[in-house]
Amino acid sequence: MKTISLICLLILFTSCSNKEVSEKTNSGQAGYSFENLFYNNEDTILIKSQFADCGEWGGHEELLKIYDSERKIKLAYIKYKINCSKRDDKGSIVQEKDVTKNFILSKSQQTVLINYMNNLMRLKFIEREFGNSGNFFSVEDSKGKLRLFQYGNNPHLLNNYNTLMKSLGLSKVDIKNK
Repeated sequence: MKTISLICLLILFTSCSNKEVSEKTNSGQAGYSFENLFYNNEDTILIKSQFADCGEWGGHEELLKIYDSERKIKLAYIKYKINCSKRDDKGSIVQEKDVTKNFILSKSQQTVLINYMNNLMRLKFIEREFGNSGNFFSVEDSKGKLRLFQYGNNPHLLNNYNTLMKSLGLSKVDIKNK
């Protein structure tokens, strides 16, 4: 039941444009904000991505962790680097932490994150791709009530992610299959 509520919330987000969000906020009505999702310091939204740098073997991962700390919405970003020929004993590509950044999210950055999630939800309705190689994008919460993911090589998926990265002042992803 809680999952359905969160899905309905995401659909509600998709029904409003950026202009409507800012108009409601400026008019004094309740606006869209991550603050409305976080009830205590234990709530967290995770945006995970894995890219097909090494083709069907996968590639580097990136993680965005959104959380409330001292009544401020913060973001922790972790990017991993890989060497496609370096494997662990199970044959998986070894991920090494490359970049870590932490910052407080502005209202406009929060809106960009909400738009990313809205777009990812919309992209669930595109034709499914079948294959051994593709990029993976997910949004989930720490309580297990929200889980949204999409896999494939559709350019809209990567463009959606790169728009988010650019808006947050982080590096865009450039996939070069090896």
